Formats: sequence, C-alpha cells, structure tokens
Amino acid sequence: MAKLSATSSLDGYDKEIGTIRLREISNQSLIAMAIPLGEETKFKNSIKNIFGLKIPSPNKSVKNKDTRIFSTQPDQIFVLTKRTDDPEKSMAIEIGKSAYITDQTDAWVILEISGSSSREALERICQLDLDKEIFQLDSMARTSMEHMSAIIIRKADDTFYLMSASSSAKSFLHAVELSAQHVS
Repeated sequence: MAKLSATSSLDGYDKEIGTIRLREISNQSLIAMAIPLGEETKFKNSIKNIFGLKIPSPNKSVKNKDTRIFSTQPDQIFVLTKRTDDPEKSMAIEIGKSAYITDQTDAWVILEISGSSSREALERICQLDLDKEIFQLDSMARTSMEHMSAIIIRKADDTFYLMSASSSAKSFLHAVELSAQHVS
C-alpha cells in the first residue's frame, strides 16, 4: 500500500534574487478562529491564557516566541503557529468552545520576502503604502497583488510575510519573483 505524505505548495522554494531572499514558509500551521456570538470575553481570556497575547485590532498582528495572531475582521482571528500533525485538534483542545476552529494550513501559501530591496519589489505589485512609518512593524493588511487576494504582514524592518490562496501559489510566486527580479 502506498504511503501518502504531505507536500508544500511550492516544494520548499527558497531563492536569493539580488539583495532579496524569497522563500516558502511551510513549517507553520494556520488556524482560523471565529468567535461565537456572546463569547468574546471568554475567547479573549483563552487567547491571553494560552498565548499570553491580547487580540489585535484589524490591521495589526501580535506575536510571542512561537505564535503570531492577526485579525482580518472584528470576529475572525488567524493564528499562525508551529506546524503540528493535526493543528485543528490541537487548537480545539487548548481553546475549548470559545471559538469555532478551522485548519487553513493547506488553503494558503506563505512566502517570506526579505532583504534591502524587498520593499521596492513589493511596491511594484502591492497597492498599500509600505513606508516604514505607515506600515509599521507587525502591521497586517488584506490587499491584492497582481489581481490575487493576499495578506501581508511586516515581520521585521525589511521582512514581510505574503499569504495567498494555495490554489494559485505558483502564479503568486511568479508575480513576486518577477517583481524582485525587476528591482535587482
């Protein structure tokens, strides 16, 4: 009998293009949490107790050593954390009934772009103002890049997470890679 094994959307892509490093992040689980009506306080307390973090406002993210939490709308939270075999079950055990939990890990591709020209490359395909004073550390936004929906998070000075649907992972990579080539 054949044994199945998980693969990432871009087979662990990792490439340097001039001063830019572009790589797939595949060692993380992405969990979506929806807060049930009337359970906001219970949910916030659970997040505080489990991760030691407060729920961020939309357009922000918060992090600890292993986990980043961001809010795409007032009652929907994403948790990006160390990859596990069954992230939905693991999170359900921790969070209990204070949220509806869905594993989104395989539905998204996550690229990390870093380097001194990364912002220049992103400015070519991203409609957001990525100026350091505007899009500050841990900022998060939903946007589109080359007509594909995306989430962008500023992780460090010149380092960003770019997230898009795994169904268009190769097209998304191509758009980001081409932009990086044009500024290098």
